[in-house]
Amino acid sequence: MYPGDVGANFVSSNAYSLVQSYFEESWITKGIIYDGESVGFTMYGFDKENERYELCRLMVDYRYQGKGIGKKVIPLIISEMVDCFNCQKIFLSTGSENKKAISLYESFNFFKTGEVLENELVFCLEVSI
Repeated sequence: MYPGDVGANFVSSNAYSLVQSYFEESWITKGIIYDGESVGFTMYGFDKENERYELCRLMVDYRYQGKGIGKKVIPLIISEMVDCFNCQKIFLSTGSENKKAISLYESFNFFKTGEVLENELVFCLEVSI
């Protein structure tokens, strides 16, 4: 799976994410399946460094982008994070140039916090439990 040349600028590789989750056990990794095909990857959990729950990675293979997969999986990820962690806030970050992702996240009521972390805008979703 590959996010495409543009997408590769915005997300760490799946291999890096898997290694990170092995050494940092607070992260959960999952594949994204669409019509029986492996089309993406996500990683989420507790960010110990920033002491908050985070949707750390969301990647859809370039061949499947534009098919609404992100819109379908984000609610599932949010629901699973709330069920697993009972979290009331979920954070994520992305580059300011990643307009499609920003629009997608904002459509789920993630809002800019004003924080910039490693040159990425930080967003937060307040979850009602």
